[in-house]
Amino acid sequence: MKRVLLMRHAKSSWDNQLHSDYERPLNERGKTDAPNMASQMIKKGFLPELMLVSDSVRTRETRELIMPFLPAISTQFSATLYMASAQTIIDHIKNTDNLIDTVLVLAHNPGITEAFYDLAHVSIDNVPTAGVGCITFEVDSFKNIAPHNARLEYFIYPKMY
Repeated sequence: MKRVLLMRHAKSSWDNQLHSDYERPLNERGKTDAPNMASQMIKKGFLPELMLVSDSVRTRETRELIMPFLPAISTQFSATLYMASAQTIIDHIKNTDNLIDTVLVLAHNPGITEAFYDLAHVSIDNVPTAGVGCITFEVDSFKNIAPHNARLEYFIYPKMY
């Protein structure tokens, strides 16, 4: 059995117009929401062993805020996850070492929202900032993940708590 957690970065700031999209940091709400969502992930179980993270400022900051809740997790940063399509996200997941059972992808919309549908036929209009969901696949290899062997375990976001 393999599990995939898909998470959108926490709320970012638009205050500094000199920052490029890539450079935007988290705002105060994002700095509160990220650890709160990590706490909720702990309560739900299914903790990741590996985190695949876009290398943008806001995804890196989100990661830093959730890491105290997930201390045993290793991280791989990737420039290709910045504004990645669902297919790019899925390609990253499918290339995950099979010694890993649970992987978390921390990236951006629209790719994260579309990945829920492409991976499990879960239709979400728009994954909110810091939203996270867990999909279980009845397979032994990430290469074999597909909607027909997928089950959504949960989908949560900050305004629920």
